[in-house]
Amino acid sequence: MSFFDQIKERYDSLDPEARRLILIMIAVILLLLTIFSAVSGHIAMLEKRKIAREKTLKELLVLRQRHQEAAADTQRLTNRMAGVTEKDSPVTVIEQTGIVPKGGIQSKPLPRQDRDMLIEEGAEVTLSGLTLNETVNLLYRLEHGTKPVAIRKAVIRTRFSEPSKLDLTLHVALFRPASRIKP
Repeated sequence: MSFFDQIKERYDSLDPEARRLILIMIAVILLLLTIFSAVSGHIAMLEKRKIAREKTLKELLVLRQRHQEAAADTQRLTNRMAGVTEKDSPVTVIEQTGIVPKGGIQSKPLPRQDRDMLIEEGAEVTLSGLTLNETVNLLYRLEHGTKPVAIRKAVIRTRFSEPSKLDLTLHVALFRPASRIKP
């Protein structure tokens, strides 16, 4: 006699009230297992959704930080652009640093370039007789000064007669806001 046959025999020997109680208990257990399975599947799905949202939130926080940095850079550039007057040129900006004497500057204008909302006014500026410290200070002041200036190219040469003095050739661009007249 097999195991299932023994269980069936014992079930048949029970009174009808006990049989009904056993069937109800089995049905309740199956119902609880089904509910548990459905709830655990739903919880697993919610966990995956939570992880995906956390990842998205982290990416959004990084993008928010980058946006804030870009907005701050834009505001700084806008403030620097507001300080540019019609009389300013790359040479006057270099002279305003106070590092180079007026006699030590030679300049050749470069063609203007129109870039959407900006006009780039360039010049090839040759500075002579600077020390290394003055050169570094000049480059720093141009980079972090009040006028929006970009150094496109720099060539530094030492003098043969005075090795402690440098001759510096810079391609400097001064940015101006483009005043567009709307038709």
